[in-house]
Amino acid sequence: MNKISITCPAKLNLNLSVLKKKINGMHEIDSQFQLINLFDEMKIEKTDSKLLNVSTNIGSSINAEKNIVYKAINELSNYIGRQIFCNITIKKNIPLGGGLGGGSSNAAGALIGVNELFELGLSSKDLIKIGKKLGADVPFFIFGKNAHASGTGDVLLEAKSSSKKFLLLFPQVHSSTKELFHQWDRLSKDSQNRILKNEENSFLPLFLQNNQDIKESFNQLNDLCSLRLSGTGSTMFFMYENKGEIEKTLKKIPSKWRHSFCEPLQCSPLLTYLT
Repeated sequence: MNKISITCPAKLNLNLSVLKKKINGMHEIDSQFQLINLFDEMKIEKTDSKLLNVSTNIGSSINAEKNIVYKAINELSNYIGRQIFCNITIKKNIPLGGGLGGGSSNAAGALIGVNELFELGLSSKDLIKIGKKLGADVPFFIFGKNAHASGTGDVLLEAKSSSKKFLLLFPQVHSSTKELFHQWDRLSKDSQNRILKNEENSFLPLFLQNNQDIKESFNQLNDLCSLRLSGTGSTMFFMYENKGEIEKTLKKIPSKWRHSFCEPLQCSPLLTYLT
């Protein structure tokens, strides 16, 4: 086998509470992770060249030092003691900076796909160990099941899938996870406790504060049907059982925003390649 095709799913944070900050700078969280049927498509091919190439369909050049897929393969190479060379092509359907875990899902897909293609024989525990070095969400995508997440996002307890469907809203802005965590750390303890008490997502007030043009539309939509933020944004979503519940809401979505209907997944297609 010289190539493999991998499907990398997105996830929603059905809720997200930011707890204490650890000495190493990471934050403990409490969150419910839900896989959804929105996917990036990845192809991994062996190559005779001594190069690792990663490309996408979004047109912008990839910074090898910052790209999480590059980092994933390099960490994997360090783990097994030899350098892996391959061509990785990603068709991005999951919005960048949208709070849906697209980059982390790509990193997980790259680790799982390379492990399968090169017959490395690494277990899911091995891959999760590597994934922890890459980002808080990567272990979840290797775990591959809906989960209650605690610790820094790496303590995962399998959870029942939501029975509801999702209407995703994309307001076409990029939300920086790093910056929102910095803003959270600058809040007083009283402000943090007030948010934890009143909000399903700790980052929602900060996200709206940073995006005043979105705030008015958010409030109007939230009055019609409970609107949630996934992760650090910018994707927002409604949960519903039938479209009749969101008919009025659909008419109020700003014309500049994109939207998509998604359904819950019971498990990730990446599990096909794990034992």
